[in-house]
Amino acid sequence: MFKTFPEFSKLTLADKDEYEALVKDYPPCADLEFCGLLTWWDTGHTSISLLNGNIVLSYWLPGDEKNSGLAFIGTNDVDESMCAIFDYLREKGEKPRIVNIPDFVMANISYPEMFNCKSQRCHDEYLLDTSNYYPLNNMPAVWRSKVKRKIAGLDETKFELKNLDLSKPQNRYLLLTSLVDWQAKNVNNLGKHEEACVKAIMHASQLGLDNVCMFVDGHLYGFCLYNRANDRQLTSLYIKATNNRTVGYAIMLYILAKWAQEQGFETANICSDCGVLQLRMFMLTLGPVNFYRKYSIEPANT
Repeated sequence: MFKTFPEFSKLTLADKDEYEALVKDYPPCADLEFCGLLTWWDTGHTSISLLNGNIVLSYWLPGDEKNSGLAFIGTNDVDESMCAIFDYLREKGEKPRIVNIPDFVMANISYPEMFNCKSQRCHDEYLLDTSNYYPLNNMPAVWRSKVKRKIAGLDETKFELKNLDLSKPQNRYLLLTSLVDWQAKNVNNLGKHEEACVKAIMHASQLGLDNVCMFVDGHLYGFCLYNRANDRQLTSLYIKATNNRTVGYAIMLYILAKWAQEQGFETANICSDCGVLQLRMFMLTLGPVNFYRKYSIEPANT
């Protein structure tokens, strides 16, 4: 049982069922999903509290104090609850500011004039329409041209998508060693993101994370660790591909889009760019159709 605000409980792997019961009726934002909280955000400080039937979460990343802090998740008595959090922060001598608030929470504020709201663009989550990447003619031009060039010299019958049992050490070892082998000065190597991916691989079964891995002639060329947000949307928490010039991300995007449609996934949430310019440029070329937007909020009189 989670504690009531202003007391907090540390979020652990054992809390999965209780936590997921609390968020099951909310839009499937990656930052609310248990598997994301216990890999990307968890640095030993992720904690949770209940307030008026809502959730107060701590979001903290070392080196990103500007976007870290307490978040409010819920639709009950939103104005009163946020004011209670502001009072709590003042009493602790901290700035009265709530971070990483999803847009569905913002829509339930009754008196917006009481607050100063700012976009937290670095935490907006990108939503992709899977039909925009398969068939080939649907792909954004920049990706379509890449795939056409690459696929011309490939035998698609040699591509195989597999789900690996990550409870087996040899399968975890395959993904972990691939992470090291594929590292380069590109979107495969983003520091904290790599640490989070390692946690996800090591604890996939406990976190409820699934995977799809791309093999060519029996060799691993890419993998995606994902959560089934609902019957029509997946959350791709971690996606990695080889730096091989023949295959790489372009082909993986094409192959995974076909797989996603066969699984019934119409939308893929590929999470946020975390303010990393290189990652933002890459994700924007994918042509997102929408975002789960995030905001920070302070009292209007501060």
